[in-house]
Amino acid sequence: MSYSLESSLAERARKKSPSLDMVARRPLSPQVAPLSHRPAPALIQPKRASLDSIRTERKSLVSQLRERSVSQSWARLLRRTELYGRRTKRLLARLIPDLSQNKMVYGSIVSGIAFGMVSMAFIAHYLGAGVFARSPEPMTTMVPETPVVTVAESLPSYDPNQDIFFEYFGQVTKEKYEESIREMVRGYPIEAMLPAILAQDRLTAAFLIGIAKKESNWGKRIPVLEGQDCFNYWGYRGIRRMMGSGGHTCFNSREDAVETVARRLEKLIQSEKLDTPEKMIVWKCGFSCEGHSRESVKKWISDVDMYFSQLSED
Repeated sequence: MSYSLESSLAERARKKSPSLDMVARRPLSPQVAPLSHRPAPALIQPKRASLDSIRTERKSLVSQLRERSVSQSWARLLRRTELYGRRTKRLLARLIPDLSQNKMVYGSIVSGIAFGMVSMAFIAHYLGAGVFARSPEPMTTMVPETPVVTVAESLPSYDPNQDIFFEYFGQVTKEKYEESIREMVRGYPIEAMLPAILAQDRLTAAFLIGIAKKESNWGKRIPVLEGQDCFNYWGYRGIRRMMGSGGHTCFNSREDAVETVARRLEKLIQSEKLDTPEKMIVWKCGFSCEGHSRESVKKWISDVDMYFSQLSED
């Protein structure tokens, strides 16, 4: 009995105080299987859209378009376009600073100048002076002089005045031209001046007829001096000893009038190149037409051109 009591007390004391010779157990490591016995990793399947734990297959674009109507497809496309446009605007607003129009213009000019300078420096550096355009010097070759014989030297010189055909044709044309002028001014006072007018070249004669029609109606409205005809049918105002009404020049005779006015017209035609009624408006206006109305200037040109064109074409 005593032995059992002592042994129980000793057993309790041993349990309460830890013993120094106790060895802590190591946790058992799981056994690592060799590579050959390891299972193959499972393939990761893409997630499918699910609703209430019901998986649905993703449809292709063609099948989606078939199920939708045209209006729905257009609405979806416009919506996506609008969204992408907004995203693009926001991205550009972040990347590009807010600049005024003047700054943008100045920036473009400066950028162009800088680009040109850099381009010229690059070309001059890598290509050298050979890029500059230079006209090659003409190469002169010595060619021995050989006598050139033309066909014209072997033929007699041609004189058109001795050609009977041209002589006859010119005579007929001249007679027709003079006859058309006579028919035009028949019954007017200027008819007495036709011998002197027809003696001038055709361009001068055409201006004499056309201007006289406009300025005096071929001699029916004329300046006078002491009731006498001044023979001035062209409104000529050259300074002379005898001056008629309205500051117009008085001539000694019909021949004097035609020759004086014809010399002035020839100078304007040949020296100043005033060979049309529109250019010959200086006869009416002088150096400037500011003091004349536009309607009067146009009327003068059209009236003179009416008869000038007929005679110049003939």
